[in-house]
Amino acid sequence: MTVNVNKPGIDLRSTITKTDKPTGTAGEAMLRAETAAQQQALLGVGRRNWIINGDMKLSQRGDYTSATALSDETYYLDRYEQNFGTVSCTGQQISTNQPEELGGTKSWKLVATSTGTGFMGTRQIIEDYTAFNGRPFTVSCYIKTNHPSVRFYHYDGSIAKAGKKAAINDGGWHRLEETFTFNASAGTQYSVEVIALSSSGASVAIRSGDYLEMTGLQVEFGKVATPYEQRSAAEELALAQRYFTVIVPANNAECWITTAVSYTDTAVYGGIRFPVTMRTVPSIVQASGSSLYQYYRGGTNDFFDALSVFGAPQSTTNSVFVYNTSQVSGTAGEAGNIQAASASTALAFNAEL
Repeated sequence: MTVNVNKPGIDLRSTITKTDKPTGTAGEAMLRAETAAQQQALLGVGRRNWIINGDMKLSQRGDYTSATALSDETYYLDRYEQNFGTVSCTGQQISTNQPEELGGTKSWKLVATSTGTGFMGTRQIIEDYTAFNGRPFTVSCYIKTNHPSVRFYHYDGSIAKAGKKAAINDGGWHRLEETFTFNASAGTQYSVEVIALSSSGASVAIRSGDYLEMTGLQVEFGKVATPYEQRSAAEELALAQRYFTVIVPANNAECWITTAVSYTDTAVYGGIRFPVTMRTVPSIVQASGSSLYQYYRGGTNDFFDALSVFGAPQSTTNSVFVYNTSQVSGTAGEAGNIQAASASTALAFNAEL
């Protein structure tokens, strides 16, 4: 018996058309990548974001949940320095109505409180600046503003680059993305800023009430902005403590600071070890006032106003040697504790760039 099998013909042209799927810009870049390392860079595999506290959650220096009058070139939120001229500003850490893509984040809002031709912005100085020499990098940030000239601004110690793109100024959240490249010659620093400024880097008209709000700041190598890298609160804090470490927050009377010893009858010495290695031997930051500290030993208290810090080699990036030699009395060799004595006592160490 003969069996005849009929196989339908293949429409080759139609098949090729169906498989000729557009790949888009990202797909084309992936296909052209010559090495696995290049593909990893395009996919954003591994750690990407060079910014610390990009989601604006950390605020070791204080509570700025209410609008706070700012000083120029001063740190408030961790790792962010304020930069404004001609106009005055308030800053506020906002915890509500964040972008949907960034669950659980906070934002930083600058509001002009005067009118003039100037600038206002918030910047972060990145420590490992030589990594950026001659390499393309992409900056992205969620920005909410009512000003038409809010953009990125970069500085490597000699070359300044103002972004050509401006954030949409309709008062809603929008992600601004832009790619930059510095010259291959070595810079002396690198800072990235979100600022109200012209594309040529010139001052702009700012009115009282103009604002910029930002969160999700990210700087990554390559020419593609990947989704914001969210790190744990514990890791973000450890990264920030390299530059600023709080030992005694405000409103912590009786807080233990260190075990100490009477070196002489009129001098007390103690040591403070930092939770992480700091960038350099830090300077002490403490409140001003009287009787902020107490030296407690054997049922006796001596109250004093301030701690002093030895320089290197007694103090290092890992610990400092603190003392007071003017307001204590006792017996050489006695041991005790140095404690906070007031709700106004605050103690921290600063190694910012």
